[in-house]
Amino acid sequence: MSVLETLFILGIAGGILSSLGALLFLFQYYSQRKKIKNLPREKGKNHRKNRKISKQKKELYAKKKKKLSLVILFIILVLLLSSSSAYIAYYQAMSLSTDDSNSVVKGYYLLRDFEDQLILAKGQEEEEEKIQQNIRYLSTAMASYGTKKASNLNTQEGQLSLNRYYNAIKQLGMNASTQTKNFYGNSNLVEEFLVDIARAHEYERVAFDYYKVNDNAFSEK
Repeated sequence: MSVLETLFILGIAGGILSSLGALLFLFQYYSQRKKIKNLPREKGKNHRKNRKISKQKKELYAKKKKKLSLVILFIILVLLLSSSSAYIAYYQAMSLSTDDSNSVVKGYYLLRDFEDQLILAKGQEEEEEKIQQNIRYLSTAMASYGTKKASNLNTQEGQLSLNRYYNAIKQLGMNASTQTKNFYGNSNLVEEFLVDIARAHEYERVAFDYYKVNDNAFSEK
């Protein structure tokens, strides 16, 4: 469980407890009001009794004021905790989780490394065996994206954009894994895969724009 998820749960729990506290002290506040109303008026000739009633009223008024202050305090706590939880929920919905962030960064480099290897294979610029090994490794890594799903804490739109991106990477990996020995010097096959890579880049751009991912930071590494 992430720190934000923990804070969200604590915020909800705190909001519920604060609401119960506010209700409890509100009940006690009205209880004090009722006791004050039930006290006899201080108009009798018995001054000792009048003083006793006056003292009781002062004590009850003080308790009533204290209960009202506690009601206000707990209401403020409810508002603060509720607004904090709402903000955390919104932030989580519009931000990448740690797992998704790692998957996005890895996918970014996998796509570009795979594209580079295809271009090398097309031009036969390196040893065939070395390029095949690299493509095999990259294909396996990309195919593993079939197990990845966007965090369900995100919005439906955000989940859809990420899952399309993951699926595009997975399909590339699965398709390439059956063709690792056929890329070398095969410009037609390479061009077909470059078209698929360009489509994956489009899905990547949609996901990056939605989550405001700065891919310039990746290229600088």
